[in-house]
Amino acid sequence: PMSRVPPSVDGIETELLMLARWLEAVQRRQRYPMDRAAYLLLRRLDEHGPQRVADLARALGLDGSTVTRQVRVLDEAGHVRRTSAPDDARASVLAITPAGRRAMQSLRRHRQERITGHFADWSAPEQAQLRDVLHRLNGVLERVATEG
Repeated sequence: PMSRVPPSVDGIETELLMLARWLEAVQRRQRYPMDRAAYLLLRRLDEHGPQRVADLARALGLDGSTVTRQVRVLDEAGHVRRTSAPDDARASVLAITPAGRRAMQSLRRHRQERITGHFADWSAPEQAQLRDVLHRLNGVLERVATEG
């Protein structure tokens, strides 16, 4: 038999299960012009400047092969520029291009408009509280995902 857990832990377990389920369902219905990993890469490059592929993978919790695949697609689309690292010609440094920034900003506006609509009946303090709780949740999930 399962040991007794506090009702809050039981509720968190259920809500996380359903959150994952609904996020998957919503993601399947979306027809975004770029893959989520590509969008994350462009956002990271836009916010933090040029970076090595390995650093991008680590910062975003992505597998190196996923980043390499996305970089190839982004490079072909003209959304990133690849240069050699100054201290190691074998390592690539990626930078977002103006076309990449425009594509990322367009998708960001689209996503933010959808979120605005979905949460229109939530007050500003409720939306801020959700943002803060999601930020904390992402911190927990990042620690769990990166623990050795």
